[in-house]
Amino acid sequence: MLAVAKGPLRIAFLVLLVGVAIWFGPGRTDVRAADDEMEDMCAGDMQWMIGWCLDIVTAGNIRLAAAAPSTGGYEPIDVPGAVGTRAFGINPQGDVVGSYTNASGTHAYVLSNGYVTTFDYPGAATTEAWGINARGDIIGRYTRAGVTGVRGFLLRHGRYTDISMANHLITLPTKIGASGDVVGCFHDASPVRDMYGYVQRGSSVTVFALPTVTAPTGSSAMHNGVVPGGKTAVGFTFPTATTARGYILSRDTLTFLDFPGSTFTQAWDVNPTGTIVGQYFASGRTSGFALDQNGYETIDVPGSLMTVARGINPKGDIVGMYSDAAGAHGFALRR
Repeated sequence: MLAVAKGPLRIAFLVLLVGVAIWFGPGRTDVRAADDEMEDMCAGDMQWMIGWCLDIVTAGNIRLAAAAPSTGGYEPIDVPGAVGTRAFGINPQGDVVGSYTNASGTHAYVLSNGYVTTFDYPGAATTEAWGINARGDIIGRYTRAGVTGVRGFLLRHGRYTDISMANHLITLPTKIGASGDVVGCFHDASPVRDMYGYVQRGSSVTVFALPTVTAPTGSSAMHNGVVPGGKTAVGFTFPTATTARGYILSRDTLTFLDFPGSTFTQAWDVNPTGTIVGQYFASGRTSGFALDQNGYETIDVPGSLMTVARGINPKGDIVGMYSDAAGAHGFALRR
C-alpha cells in the first residue's frame, strides 16, 4: 500500500562528492525551427507515455486497477486515486520519480520508502518528474494554461528553478547526474526533424545534433542518460519519420543501437556499469529492454499490453511503465 503525502518534499539529501567533466564535441547555437507543424505527440502508445495525453481521456473510461503483489520481481506503482501512473527515474537509494493523472490533471510524484509525495511546479497546468539523483535533486517538465510549449524545471532543496532552453518552444529534461548535470532535448516544431540533444551544467549548455533523412539541415537527437564522469551518454534519433535508433555517445565515438528485428529502438538511461535500458517495437508490440555485456534482455510486465523501461540505477534496479486493460501503471524491477 502506498501512503501519500501532499506538500513539501521530505527527502533526505545525500551529498555525493563526484566530479563530473562532460565532453561532447562542438556545441551548436544556430538552431532553426522546422517549418512543419508538430506531429501528434499523443498518438498511439504515446497516450500512455506522456502524462498530459491522459488528460484528454475521460476518467470514467479508465478503471484504476487494485494494487497487486509483485509478480516475477515486478512491483507495480499506482498512485492512489490515479487513472494512470508512470515511473521515469530511479536514484541509487531506490527513490522513484514519475507522474500520475487523476481527475484534476497530471502531477509529479516521488516514491521513497513506500511513501508517495505529490507535487506541482508553481502555477503549472501539468507537471512530470523525470529524473532524480543521489542527493535528491529532481528534474522534469511542466506546462502552463495559456502558454504554448513545454518547459523544464529543477527542484533542489525545496526550491524550484526553471531550466528551459531560452528561445525554444519545448524543453524536455530527462535525467540528472550525480553532480547536477542535466540531459535531454529541445525543439520548436517537430520532434523528428527539429530535436537537439543537450547537456546543461548550470548556465552552460552543450548541444548535440544528428542529421535526419527528412530534413538534412535539421537534427533529430535526444540525450536520455549519462554515466558519472560524463564519458558516455545514451539517447535516440529518428533517421526517418517512422524509424528510431538508440545511440551511445562515448567521447567522440557514436555507436547506434538496434534491438534485433526492430526498426524502432530507443535508449532511455544508462548506469555506471554501462547497462542501458530502453524500448523497442517488434511484431506488433512495444517492449522494454536492458542491454549489458551479455546482450539484450526483453522486459515485459506479465499480463501487460506494452512495457517501456525508462530508468536504471547503479544496482541495476529498473523503472518504467506498462499498460493493461485497466490503464497505465508504473513499475519497479528490483535486482
